[in-house]
Amino acid sequence: MTFEELLDFVNNKMRMSHVYQPLVIEFLAQSGGTATLRQLATNMAAADEAAVGFYANKISTMPVPVLKERGAVTRDGEVISLTTSQLTYEQRATLVAACEARIAKFLAERGAGVWSGLIETLPVPESIRYEVLKRDRKCLLCGAGPDQIQMQVDHIIPRSKGGSNDLSNLQVLCATCNRGKSNRDDESFTVA
Repeated sequence: MTFEELLDFVNNKMRMSHVYQPLVIEFLAQSGGTATLRQLATNMAAADEAAVGFYANKISTMPVPVLKERGAVTRDGEVISLTTSQLTYEQRATLVAACEARIAKFLAERGAGVWSGLIETLPVPESIRYEVLKRDRKCLLCGAGPDQIQMQVDHIIPRSKGGSNDLSNLQVLCATCNRGKSNRDDESFTVA
């Protein structure tokens, strides 16, 4: 395909059922025309506002408060900083290597599955999610409604323990109750 044909494809012929196609072409253009699948995935994750928001929330609710309490970081609004003074190049490299070693040890002990609870690898299809929300209408644990807090579809038997996206394995919980339940148990709050 010539440049003109590619540009015409982007401007006029690309079917926009989602945002991924133009992002891949944009990332490839920015990288000089070639990138690995991992490089594309990394760029995609950085561009995914839902993923960025998810990680911003996760970072600000757990590791940052713990690190702040222990004196390792400070926080001023959206800005997070190490509490140490300016690091030299060697200090930065040593600190990065120490963190990478801790991560490698943690992954070796617990397995790569530690990442699986962070993002939805097999999200509940929208049509099934709709059916569950229509059926349950409110948090089955605390009773909160969608006008009070965000509702989420919970796997009764967590996917990390073999649970499926079948309607019988799904229930509505508010965001707070779902985070509290996490994947610790297979409690069903549906009325029998």
